Amino acid sequence: MTRFLSLAGLCGFLLIAGCRTPPTRTRIDLITYDEAGQQRRHYTEFRRAAYRMSPGGRVELVLRSERPSSVDPTQTVHQVMYIRCFWNPQPERTTVDSSQIDARVQYALLTPPTGVRYDGAAMVTWRYDKRTKKLAGWIESGTLTPRFRMGEALEPFGPANFSGTFVAEEKPGEVVETAQAMEYQFDQPVLPAAAPVPN
Repeated sequence: MTRFLSLAGLCGFLLIAGCRTPPTRTRIDLITYDEAGQQRRHYTEFRRAAYRMSPGGRVELVLRSERPSSVDPTQTVHQVMYIRCFWNPQPERTTVDSSQIDARVQYALLTPPTGVRYDGAAMVTWRYDKRTKKLAGWIESGTLTPRFRMGEALEPFGPANFSGTFVAEEKPGEVVETAQAMEYQFDQPVLPAAAPVPN
């Protein structure tokens, strides 16, 4: 019995420590809701992913994707996700659970010169490959809400949930530049929908 409990404890530790196989692609799965509460599922394969790591080990990520607009193929839709971790889960020392939150998230949909920015939070965990210097990880328990716009853009969806995986290269300059653009390009707040007027 003691041996069984020891093995169970070891397995639990290994799971918490992140024994999952590191992901090989950068993809975000998004769940949106219409006014009736019906779910719609979407996903995006991000072609570029960059990271910046502070001396204390905190991570910032930028994911980017571009594709032709389905409405007007002459226009390009840009998707940008900026993630800033504010604490680092340490499996050997802290309880790590996918429902926890350790990162702020900004997600933008742009068809320049217009765009909408969603803000939210998520749980982000990762592994660092010393040989390739790449960061591979998971995004869980993500939430997004429309917060700011630029130009006359209309938000394509309301609050949403998301999860995903990433494989990022170290490009601190790109991360810093994107973080600044995400903060300052969107200067018009998205106002909450007005409550229906009772009859």
